[in-house]
Amino acid sequence: MTLEGIISRLTQYASWLYYRQWDRWEVVWILAAVVVVLLLTRAARRRFTARARYLGEHSPIVGIGLASHRRH
Repeated sequence: MTLEGIISRLTQYASWLYYRQWDRWEVVWILAAVVVVLLLTRAARRRFTARARYLGEHSPIVGIGLASHRRH
């Protein structure tokens, strides 16, 4: 498949979604799915940040401890 074919297919899908008559329950389900994905992303980001902070505080590398933001 060529790049032009891929772009044509994406344009076709986008125009179908744009010009479609949406029922109220479909929009609600889409918004609910977006909210769930955002909440899961936020939770994963918090876990990653907490883990990175823990690993930075307990690192055996001296330079990480000296460069930490908590050092005055």
